[in-house]
Amino acid sequence: MTKTKLRIISLLSILLAISLAVVSYCGVFISKTYERDAPSMAAQGIGQDFVDLFLVVPMLIVSLIFVLKKSKTASFIFSGLLFYIVYSFIIYCFGVHFNYLFLLYCATLGLSFYIFIIMVYEFNRMDVQDWFGGTAPARLVGTYLIIVSLIFYLLWLKEIIPAILKDAVPASVGDYNLLTNPVHVIDLAFALPGLIITSVLLYRRHRLGFIFAPVALVFIIVLAIALAAMVMVLKMKGFSDDSSVAVIFIVLAALSLVFLFFFLKSRV
Repeated sequence: MTKTKLRIISLLSILLAISLAVVSYCGVFISKTYERDAPSMAAQGIGQDFVDLFLVVPMLIVSLIFVLKKSKTASFIFSGLLFYIVYSFIIYCFGVHFNYLFLLYCATLGLSFYIFIIMVYEFNRMDVQDWFGGTAPARLVGTYLIIVSLIFYLLWLKEIIPAILKDAVPASVGDYNLLTNPVHVIDLAFALPGLIITSVLLYRRHRLGFIFAPVALVFIIVLAIALAAMVMVLKMKGFSDDSSVAVIFIVLAALSLVFLFFFLKSRV
């Protein structure tokens, strides 16, 4: 990666970190941020903002520092964080009712998207599959990604299909006064098919599979932690009595971390 591109990535990433930090701080500490949203939706937003502020922002800055030192491992982690931010802020832009942070939501989404595109472009110019030895657990990681995608397909279709058959609206749409659930849209149209495609590419030991597999694992780790935080805040605010789902998400994050560790460990 040239010095010019590294400078561009640095500048955009600093702006992204500032934007994400401001949005997350306001979500956690300023009560009026989610005043137009359903209380349970606001609780989930606070949970995710907490993770973004105290985990994602520091990880983004630290991984950027090592990207500038041309660390390959840091480049995968950095890109996974970017994808998580893109995913999350599509939801913020379309799922959170309009508030004073709207322009920052858009800025955060745009910055993360374009930095991610630059990173993928740079990865694609390299023979990434040659970074990994023959011991890379490509098929094992590919199978894991398929299993994760199928679990979430079943989870969402269990809610969507009965609603369609009854000519009704899913609870996650009606309860929050939304047109559609943006999580359903992103997962069914992009994220889950993307995991399956990455799995197929890994089975074939294609370059793109080795690019997107660690990125996907980082994304799953951070998203699972954020989902666990959402569940815990829902319980703290009295919207739920069951914290077992949070445990499931933590287990998912831990499993994904193990797969990420062994996948990156095989890098030569």
